[in-house]
Amino acid sequence: MRVRWPAVGLVAVVGCQTLLAPYPPPVEPPEAPGFTPPLPAGEEDGGRGLASDDPLTLAADCLTRGDRPAAAAHLAAYVRGHPDQPMFRAQLAELLFTLDRRPDAKAEFERFVADAQAADGPLRGHLVHCHTRLMQIGQAADDRFAERFHRGVGLLLLAADGAPEEVLCQALAALNEAKEARPADPRVHLYLADAHDRAGNRRAAAVARKAARNLARPGDLSPAEATRLALGGEPGN
Repeated sequence: MRVRWPAVGLVAVVGCQTLLAPYPPPVEPPEAPGFTPPLPAGEEDGGRGLASDDPLTLAADCLTRGDRPAAAAHLAAYVRGHPDQPMFRAQLAELLFTLDRRPDAKAEFERFVADAQAADGPLRGHLVHCHTRLMQIGQAADDRFAERFHRGVGLLLLAADGAPEEVLCQALAALNEAKEARPADPRVHLYLADAHDRAGNRRAAAVARKAARNLARPGDLSPAEATRLALGGEPGN
């Protein structure tokens, strides 16, 4: 299956001096493509020979008929049986989001994020989109921490990909707001350390990383985050 996701608009590019302005609403990302029907058996499907009771085939058939809830159920069944194929999880999360099943979508987006952090290439390329969706879910739930945290992480990822310096300033501001909302969460300290490292403030990065280590408990961080904290480096370093 070929899946392409559009770039996600997390950023309203403004200077650092405007960061104290009222917090802007999230920018709605372009609609991510939904589930793509599998190819017929023998046509570039790796010889899987998809049967009529295959969950992907059933999901595609449901979407053709406009039955998105049933499609989500079949796609969820496939994801449960193939946890090593995170791209399908991303598609499931997006389908659940469009069905307004926000708690379920949140769980799938978070699981995808944890998987994609340790990957590269296309999987990592979807992280900004997923953090945008998690930001929107947090905003809809009036969860100040989740909204600020995922906005900050998404902006930090854009800064790492070469976005203007102002984007890093915005990431730092959002992550600091997240820390104020939930100061005992080790994740926000870890990402603040990443942001300070990128800004060249090694002392602030060391303080934030020490706080993350002191606060982290088993299960608080994803495997990739825990490894990065132990190694003391930025994502990808």
